Amino acid sequence: MTPSETNEIKSDAITDRLAVMRAPNNTPYIIAVVCMIALGVVGVIAITLLRPTDDNTILIGGLLGFIAPTTLSLLAFMKSQETHLSVNSRLEEFMRASASNARFQGIEEGRVRESDSRADILKSKNEAAIDLAIAEK
Repeated sequence: MTPSETNEIKSDAITDRLAVMRAPNNTPYIIAVVCMIALGVVGVIAITLLRPTDDNTILIGGLLGFIAPTTLSLLAFMKSQETHLSVNSRLEEFMRASASNARFQGIEEGRVRESDSRADILKSKNEAAIDLAIAEK
């Protein structure tokens, strides 16, 4: 197997690893939404129990007005963290792949230079032999 074939095989293996993506896991989002809904329900029940004779519409509206955007902000934050982790892991894998690729390119270039220098040495020896043969005639 030639070095370039080895390089292609390793490159294909890295590409295959990069192409594999984990299935999306929505469980943390569902848990966050359920917890925020539960917090809202507990808050409404607490307000209703603590102030049974008063009109609690404004307080309940304020509580729900606070819970809804907070839930959306929490979901946005969780999604941004997931995206950040995904990008970082792919970037790290890409950096490893490019370092490996650069190493194999360097090895291949070294082999080419070595074979070129051997060819130059053989060429100079061959030219010297021809010059010697011409000089002897």
